[in-house]
Amino acid sequence: MTEEKNETQAAQTAPKLKTHEELAQSGLSKRNQDFMWQVQSLATEEQIAAGLVAEIETELLHAQKSGQTAKQLYGTPNQALGHEVHHNVETGKETVNYAANGFWNIAIDNTFVFFMMFSLMFGIMLMFSSKSLSGSGELGSLGLTALVLTSLSGGVLFAAWTMLMAPNAAGQRMSLVMRIIGSLLIFGTWFLLYMLFGLIPLKFNPILPGWVYLVLAGLAFLGFQWWRRRTGMQGGFMGGTSNNAAKRK
Repeated sequence: MTEEKNETQAAQTAPKLKTHEELAQSGLSKRNQDFMWQVQSLATEEQIAAGLVAEIETELLHAQKSGQTAKQLYGTPNQALGHEVHHNVETGKETVNYAANGFWNIAIDNTFVFFMMFSLMFGIMLMFSSKSLSGSGELGSLGLTALVLTSLSGGVLFAAWTMLMAPNAAGQRMSLVMRIIGSLLIFGTWFLLYMLFGLIPLKFNPILPGWVYLVLAGLAFLGFQWWRRRTGMQGGFMGGTSNNAAKRK
């Protein structure tokens, strides 16, 4: 009798899972609502009783105010609950795939990186060149307009490449042949665009002094750091892997 009473009390005090209608009224975005519905469906009774599901919903509500998505925070519903993690053999840390940050977040992240790298490279070339290159019409790829366009296109194309190489939500990758073809097309397109941007007349594509490019590289680095702090991104070209899933262990 006592056991039945305890079970009844436990059932009454256990957190109640939300319906679709209640999730729609929770303030979550549509995608986050779908994510939370999957989390609820996968959660064990112990995780529900411990308040993990409610904690995930609270974090999603807070994070979406700054533009962060469920995929960026957790990867998949299974990863959010700690059921499925990526294991880093070298460090022993559980990681979330970089692609989970979302296409446009990755594109902006890559753009900062490419702008910083090219600015640094151009600045060094111009600072230490034996002759002035600022008036050379054959080096339009060093121009400011070309630099911006190359960085933007590289950011978008390599975000596409990240998505191409990453496994989908079911953990499956595109066939090797398709990944090779896609990679060749992406790299080839970016190289072609780089060459075309170099043909922009210097009137619209000025080549700046070397020290200016070095300053721009520094500003791009600050922008990159700001973007990483704003989004919580890790991984990719210039960062370690994300271990948000490890926090759920």
